[in-house]
Amino acid sequence: MSRRRTHAGDVRWGWTCPRCGTDVSVRRDPDSDTFRWECDADHCVAVGFGFTSRRRARLALREYRERYQNIYR
Repeated sequence: MSRRRTHAGDVRWGWTCPRCGTDVSVRRDPDSDTFRWECDADHCVAVGFGFTSRRRARLALREYRERYQNIYR
């Protein structure tokens, strides 16, 4: 296993939607046995799914947020 370990930050709280800034839930998807993150706001459709672990879902959320914030800079 030569996979590089990326720091996920504090995985207990502080995760917000890259599109609207609302809190994001990371949970297991019972239909596929994978993890997903989903914006908790009713008006926002941001979602990520198919991750093998809760940590990978949070890393993907952070990467998406960084890319989304740099779009118009």
